[in-house]
Amino acid sequence: MTKHGFLLLALVLSFSAAPVAAQSGKAVRSAAAGGNTQYLVLLKKAEQLRQADLETVATIRAGHVAHLQQLTQQGRLTLAGRCPGADSALGGMYILRAASYEEARRLTETDPAVQAGSLTMEIYPWEKQDLGKRP
Repeated sequence: MTKHGFLLLALVLSFSAAPVAAQSGKAVRSAAAGGNTQYLVLLKKAEQLRQADLETVATIRAGHVAHLQQLTQQGRLTLAGRCPGADSALGGMYILRAASYEEARRLTETDPAVQAGSLTMEIYPWEKQDLGKRP
């Protein structure tokens, strides 16, 4: 799948995830004051993760999950998921709310899996479009 395919998938998933947040009664505001800019983060598997021992992999993954949970609690994570498949270079992706690209990069760089070098990141800014509103 191309990068544009991932962007389209993320956009579709974002719209399908929005009603769930509304139903839960939790209001999640964008970190960007009044803006709709979010960031698609692609996490690619690094070769060293495939060669690491199981205990190291488990520790890195636990830290990664804890990081995502923290971002969720802060209202910064719109959705997240993994891209399964042993042959897939893409480990996962998420949509992150941040005030700027630099903040999105900083938040992603604090992920223990990125710090350990087991995942590399690509960040793409995008603006959420409300397809329900027509001119």
